[in-house]
Amino acid sequence: MINEIMLQKNSDIIEAIYSWRSMTTDTLKNLVAESETDSAFRQRILRLVKAGVLRSKLQKGFNKIVYPSNALIEKLGIERFNEENVSHDSVVSTVVTNLISFKSVISAKLPHDYKTKSTWNHHAIEPDALLLVQKNGNEFNVAVEVELWRKDRKRVFDKLIDYAKATHYDYVFYFFADRPAFESYKKRLTELALESDFNHLKDELHEKVVLVLNQTILKRSDDLKNSIVSHKGQEKFLGDLI
Repeated sequence: MINEIMLQKNSDIIEAIYSWRSMTTDTLKNLVAESETDSAFRQRILRLVKAGVLRSKLQKGFNKIVYPSNALIEKLGIERFNEENVSHDSVVSTVVTNLISFKSVISAKLPHDYKTKSTWNHHAIEPDALLLVQKNGNEFNVAVEVELWRKDRKRVFDKLIDYAKATHYDYVFYFFADRPAFESYKKRLTELALESDFNHLKDELHEKVVLVLNQTILKRSDDLKNSIVSHKGQEKFLGDLI
């Protein structure tokens, strides 16, 4: 049984885990306890893990991920939590918590926020996150995808086509942690735009798909505004775009 006093004393951590589900300890600390010493924060996390409130794992040996235990999932009424996705989802949390610091980003939602029975009609694509961005007096719905592993050519093509067709997304931002994957998607996007079967979607592919390279996102998404962006055949910085 979860200790209620422990939950109250660590309500900042519990509320963040409820909102984000899976986070690296660095991202979690930056979000809720920036002024706390590293050692004090680590001790709090260790106590919560030992008490069965949180679970933890190492991400490729260099970054600890924390996420709710089964007991906390039941206590908070969390639905559809998949422990197999915690590594990927922790990177999504790192990217999105950094994106919401951008002045142009009004709000951000993860799937458990936007996929509710009352607010979500089924769509073919369910992105890792949704952003509402305001730029030059206009508001845009931006899908966020974090790509950590290579996908086969057909899967990449199918999803890009789905985004090009999707009227409920103005843009889709693909985030990559390594340049080979980033370059592979650039090549795939070019190939797709040249296929005669998709001439009617050429403008949408050109305009809507934004590829973003930042090699720190597996750790802490340092200096996200200086991420390299490929958009409409040109390279720029993310901070110049949003």
